This record gives sequence, structure tokens and C-alpha cells, in this order.
Amino acid sequence: MPDAANSMPAWGKFDEASGRIHLLEHHCADVAASFEALLADPILVAKVAAACGTGDRTDLVVQRLTYLTYLHDFGKVSTGFQFKVSRREGLHSRTWENSGHIGVAFACFGSEAMVEAFDFRELYQAWGDGLGPLLLAALAHHGRPAREPNSLVGGGRALWQPRGSYNPCDAAQVLVKRGKEWFPKAFESGPPLPAEPELAHLFAGLVALADQIGSNEEFFRFEDARDPNYIARARRRAQRAVLSRKFSRHSWAEGAPKPTVHALFDHPVPRPVQEILSEAPLDYPLVVLESETGSGKTEAAILRFATLWRARLVDGLYFALPTRAAAKQLHSRVDKALRRLLPDQAMVQTVLAVPGYIQAGSAEGRRAGKFSVFWEDKPDEELRQARWAAESSRNYLSAPAAVGTVDQVLLAGLRVKWAHLRSASLARSLLVVDEVHASDAYMSEILKGVLKAHLALGGHALVMSATLGSSARQSLMGAQQPMDLSAATSYPYPTVSLAGSVKKTRAIPILGGTRFKRVAMNVGELLTEPLRIADRAIEAARRGARVLIIRNTVLEAIAVWKAICDQHQQRLLLRVKSVPTLHHSRFAVEDRHLLDQEVEGALGKSAPYGTGTIVVGTQTLEQSLDIDSDLLITDICPVDVLLQRIGRLHRHERANRPSGWSTPRCLVITPQGDMGDALRGKLLRYGLGSGKQGGVYPNVVCLEATRRLVLEMPFWTVPGDCRKLVEEATHPESLAALAQQLGNDWREHLTKIEGETAAGSVFARLHALRRTESFDEKFVFPDIDQMVRSRIGEDGPRIKLTEPVRGPFNELVSTFNLPGHMFQGKMPDKAAIESATLVNSASGIRILEVGEHRFSYGAEGVRRLPKTD
Repeated sequence: MPDAANSMPAWGKFDEASGRIHLLEHHCADVAASFEALLADPILVAKVAAACGTGDRTDLVVQRLTYLTYLHDFGKVSTGFQFKVSRREGLHSRTWENSGHIGVAFACFGSEAMVEAFDFRELYQAWGDGLGPLLLAALAHHGRPAREPNSLVGGGRALWQPRGSYNPCDAAQVLVKRGKEWFPKAFESGPPLPAEPELAHLFAGLVALADQIGSNEEFFRFEDARDPNYIARARRRAQRAVLSRKFSRHSWAEGAPKPTVHALFDHPVPRPVQEILSEAPLDYPLVVLESETGSGKTEAAILRFATLWRARLVDGLYFALPTRAAAKQLHSRVDKALRRLLPDQAMVQTVLAVPGYIQAGSAEGRRAGKFSVFWEDKPDEELRQARWAAESSRNYLSAPAAVGTVDQVLLAGLRVKWAHLRSASLARSLLVVDEVHASDAYMSEILKGVLKAHLALGGHALVMSATLGSSARQSLMGAQQPMDLSAATSYPYPTVSLAGSVKKTRAIPILGGTRFKRVAMNVGELLTEPLRIADRAIEAARRGARVLIIRNTVLEAIAVWKAICDQHQQRLLLRVKSVPTLHHSRFAVEDRHLLDQEVEGALGKSAPYGTGTIVVGTQTLEQSLDIDSDLLITDICPVDVLLQRIGRLHRHERANRPSGWSTPRCLVITPQGDMGDALRGKLLRYGLGSGKQGGVYPNVVCLEATRRLVLEMPFWTVPGDCRKLVEEATHPESLAALAQQLGNDWREHLTKIEGETAAGSVFARLHALRRTESFDEKFVFPDIDQMVRSRIGEDGPRIKLTEPVRGPFNELVSTFNLPGHMFQGKMPDKAAIESATLVNSASGIRILEVGEHRFSYGAEGVRRLPKTD
């Protein structure tokens, strides 16, 4: 009998300090019970049904998946794993210290005795060929598909041989015996398991999530005495864990009133875009919303979520934005609205899904150890558990509500660790992707794959942009052919496009109530002359205007800021704690929060007019900040980006604008003449063109098309001209015609850009995680996580000082997010990052040292210092 007293039990978890074990069958029961509790959610069950490709006996499929979840750690039965720790009867072997439990599972299939002990042959006969991929998916619970090791001791066979009083066959029989007793419904007769790859991929993520829950010792205490009734305790504990961590959400919509803009946002009546989107039919899972900046898209997205939530089609929300700054800015707005929407007992606090931050609602936490977080508001146990998803980036997408960067979504579509967990967690949520135009070819291709997989499981998504070109829209909506230029230009704007299961689209123009903004456009050939740019800004500010200067690079923004300071006009500049400064990404995280507050204080909706104001910055000013200026001075950039920046002009209706500023004005800074110097790589420092290290805006034909539109149209009407402007400066037909007109160098450049775009798409497809790919032993992830992540912007280290230090605004700072290029190809190692310091030098300059790298940190931000001998 495998339960005989002389048969050593298998352990599933081990505490080296105390020597205590948690029996393997008990740990497996914990994880399976957690899977059961998760699948009590009808929305997740619907995802399983969709992945199966049929509605037949989904209940039986779920029961069988629960049993396979129970077997997720069957590799731990191996003798090698059991004797990797020292307490095993003095028979611990150094040979097996690094013996895992996932790779060695492959060797199990080479042992007839072990195959018989696990009843695998009988399972295959009863459950069909779909079993194999699902068993491999269960082995992927540590975040990546299992990989058969290249070499194992004795070819792996020795790891499955008896040792002392331990017999892996006996342990396997105990595991199977308990599993059949505890999950009997899995063994009822019925159709074979579906062999759909989508099911295996979804299952891999759900098992990984269940393992995260079932491995937590706060809920699942160690039990080292065999107990045939242990499953009852495991189920009680799993139910408590799933409820505490806000995975059980299906009851929240019961009796919920219909949300209104007044109830959620304190607005008296909905704007047209909000009214139309909240009433859009729910049988269209993909919605593309194109509307001008400031038209109320964020509120429209929340109303769409509320409608889907009340219909029980989603029970989560992930709001994806292109930058950390945009996510940080939008987070509080979404959190405030959702607190009004969701019931009080849910205790939902919107997670800020930005790595390095630990924030739920307005509460902030800090790392107190490898696996623990200290919350500064000292919440009770119930509230602390409700914030679980905020404590690790891998869990962001499992939150009931989160606002973060689009990177977190893209990681669900790449062959990187925890991709399956992320996508399975996202499956139950409305995915909102804001400002989708900001993605390059690589990111766009990955996003398209994520959307396709999400929609295939019956998910819902909303894509929003102020300036989406027809090519991007058609691609996202799955159209086989792009629109020609004529059709693209005549497509209505603003509009809501709906894509159903048969890929039909219907444009819904927004009629009535739309506020038209007429912007006076001018070109200034001042790109290389920061002093003249400063003069223009000072002149306008002296006349009472609010002036916003957006430059394409940090160095050029600093150059204009310094030119204003050199003319002793600091009183006109943005100030933080009375210190003149500017706005860009290279400030400490804590100071960036202050900068955002001060920018909105100077240019926000409620900021009173007094003397003129000048705010200088970079692209960080063009998204999510609710600011309002009279004059925009901006470097030339692609037309879609330019329209985004123009959205910061006269964003709000005001009756008290200074004399002479009733019409908003935009001065577009260009080089002398056309963009030919950018074509030749001479304007890279201004973010124009491309070189070996890339470029901010590499498509010079697009830039030239934008410049010509500014010259040809002295007034731009928003939103009336938006469609025409975007298509004429981004549509492939339009760009090809312009390049043909300009000559051979331009044609060659456009061909090069098109080639790089195609290469980015191909490279993305190589890295993409496709849910239609067979989940077999050949399905593995390459060991290139960091390289893959760097393509989506995670290319710089997050530096955390050991102790907070007072920064240029006399506030304590401790965290810096620096772009990788500032380290000039020599990225600091982990030790250098962890020992970074910020100190005052003898000259009074704050010096940030990260290994061999030295930077100054002052009111102009972080700047690299030259090396000293």
C-alpha cells in the first residue's frame, strides 16, 4: 500500500529554517482549490468555453482542468527533487541540489513504472489527445513553458529511482489516489478534452495564477500529517484567498444603477462622444474611438466599462497609456470615478500599473523585503489583501481596475516570462488602449496580436486616439485591405468604429454639440536658435499669454529654458517651490509628481489669469495633463503628434483670455527651408531623422508633409480638419507621391523607412506569443526576455537610492528612471544600481553616481557629466 508507514511521504513545500514540510498532495490541493475558486467566476468560465471552441460539457472540461491543475507539481515526486534538501534521512545528495521539478518531469515519461503510477496511459485513453498539451501547460506554472533539459544525471532515470525508504512510485500513487478522491467529477464519462491550442494557452495562465494564490503561506499553512480530508480545508482557504484578493467579482453588478456622467464625473450632461459610446451595442467586442483631445474620451471609456460591467460581460478594467507620466496623471481620475461606480464593499482601489511604483488608489507602499510591502496608511488585513495586485508587476492585469503603461499589455503578447499569466488575467477585463498612434511598428504588431487573442476569448477592447491614421485603424480592426487615400480622407471624424465577430465596421459620426477650435498656424525657421525661440515666448508672456514650449529632445528644451533664464525672465517660468524649472522625463520620480502638479497649477482649468506664464518641456507635456495654453511653440513633428500637442491650446472655454489671444496660436519650429538636412542625418539632435541609434521621428517625408500643411493652411480647424491633415501627412499613397515629387534621395529614404517598418513587424512576429500555436514539447520561450522587453521601452534601469536625499526643490527624492542611452552603451550592473548615491559636491552641484557613471541633478533635471581623469 502506498500509504504504508514505511513509505516516506513526498513534500511539496519546505522551510529550511524550521525543517517543516507541506505535503505534496496538500500543496497540490491548495493550488487546485484555488483554480476551482477562480473558475467559480462565470466570466472566466465563458473564456474557457470560448477557448474550447464549443459549449459542450464546459462543466466537465473545468473539472478535468482542475485535476490537471492538481497534477501541476507532479515533477516534485522525483527522487532528485525530494533529496535536494538536507533533512531527507541524511541521504541528501549534492548531485541533486539544483534538481528542479519541471524539467525533470519530462524524464518521468521515459519510465514505464512512473507512467503507470500516474495513470497517464489511462488518462490519455479516457480524455483524448487534448491531454498532452494541457499537461504541458500545467507544467508552465512558473511563468514559461517547460523545457526538457539538455542533460540530466543518468539521463534523468536516476531521478526517478527509489532511494532509502522513499519510492517515487508510491508517492505518485498517493498523489493520484487523493486526486481521484478529491476531484471525482473529473473522471465522469464524457467527450474527450478539446485539443484547441487556445485552451492550452489560457490554461497555462490560469494554472500560473492559481499557483500564485495557492502557494501563499498567509492562507495555506504547512500541513505535514497525511489527511484524506485535507481538501475541505484547502477549499475553505482558497475561497478566502480568492475573495480577499478580489478575484471573485461576479456579484458586484447585482442591482447596480445605470451610471451617468453626473454621478461619476459631476458633469451636468454627457458630451456627444460619451453618450454615443455608452449606448454602443454590446455585441461589438472591439470599438475604435477617434476624437479630438479634450472631447471626453477618458470618461467615455469608463462609461463603456460601466455598461459592459452591468451586463456582466467584463468584471475588470485595464487602462493602457503610452508613457509612465500619462499613466500616473490619469490614474487618480479613473480611481475617483470607479470608487463611485463600484460598490463600497468591493473596496476597489485602482492600481497604478507602473513598475517601481506601489500604489492602490491614493495609498502608497514601499518594498519591505523580497516578498513583502509596507503600506504607509497601515491598512487592516482585509484592505491590505485587496491591494495584492499592486505589489508585483506580474499581477497588475489581475486587478479589478488598473491604469498603467501599454508595456504591461504588450508583455502578455511576447514570449517572455509570465506572459500567459498576464493574458489570462486580462481576459476578464475591458482593455482600453489610449493614444494608440504613439506605437512604432514593433509595438503595433504585438498589440495587434494581443487584441486578436483577447477578442478570440470573447474579451472586449476599446482603442482610442485623437489622430489615428486609416492604415493603423484598418490593421487593428482586422481588415485585409487598407483604404485608398480618397476613402481614408472621407472617413468621418470624430467617429466610433465597431468591429464584431464578422469584422464588420460601422462609423458613427458624432453630431451636435461639438466645439470647433480654429488655430492660427505659423512656421518659424528657428530650430537651431534657442535664443530667438525664447524671445518669441517672452514677448507673448509679457502680453499676458500662457505659453507652452514643446521641444523634441531634452537637451533642446534645456537650451531654450536657459536662454529665458539668461535674459533674467525667470519670473515668467514654471516654478516648483519657488525654483524656476522645466518639464521632462529626467527628474526623480518624486520631483516629477511635483512638476505635474505645478504644471496643472500654472496652466490648468482652474488656474487664474494674471501675468503671463511660460512652461518649457518635451513630449511629457503632450499627453494626459489637463493644461490650457494660448500659444504653443513646438518643434516640427509628425502631424498626428502635432495635433496631440495642439490639443493643449484653448482646451477649455474661457471668457477672460488676455486681449489678443481669443484665437489660439501655434508656432511650428523648423529648420531653414525644407527637411533636407534631416534626410541627411544632420538634425538628429533635434529628434528629426534617423541614424545608427535611431531617432525620435525618423520618417522625414512625413515631417516634410507636415511642414507643407502648416504653410498651406494658415488656420487648422479641430476637429473638422483632423482627418484630412492626418491622412495627407501619413497615408502611404500621399507620402509616396510627395517622395516622388521631391526626388531620388527622398524616394530612397522612404523605401528605407518602409523597410525598417516591415522589419520591425517581422521581428515582432518572431517574438510574438501566438495562441494558435501548438502547446507541445517544441513550444519554448527563448532566453531573451531582456532584449524583448527593451523593444517596448523597458531599456533603462530604475535606480533606488539607499536613503532619500533632498533634491533641487528641497523635497526628499530616492528614485530615478533613466533612459538606457544615457549610459552610452555601458549599462550599470545590479550592484552599481543598488549602491547609487546622490551627494552634494564641493561646488554645490548634486552628483548622482551609478557605478562609473556620473550625472548632475538640478532644476534642469538629470544631465550626464563628462568623464574626469
